[in-house]
Amino acid sequence: RAIELIVDGAHRYGRQVSVCGEMAEDPVAVLMLIGLGVDRLSVSAASVARIKHVIRRANRQNAVDLLQEMYRQDDAGTIRFLLAGAIEELGLGGLVRAGR
Repeated sequence: RAIELIVDGAHRYGRQVSVCGEMAEDPVAVLMLIGLGVDRLSVSAASVARIKHVIRRANRQNAVDLLQEMYRQDDAGTIRFLLAGAIEELGLGGLVRAGR
């Protein structure tokens, strides 16, 4: 929810929000960042194609709906289950490393 507050505040003042590093390179996190309204992602050259693929497959409204469903959950296991299901529905299961 902290990222949501940052994005909302930045957008209120006409600023864009960028995320870089490991979070921007994680397909599951990217799905959440799309739902949060993050404007830009900065990833390593090796991750560009994979993350572009996630972005092309994702739908902003579906990502927003997923976030709202996550906010209603009380435990991390259920949230992980929701995220895994969303990734599979997008046909992106192969991009997520085993054990994550």
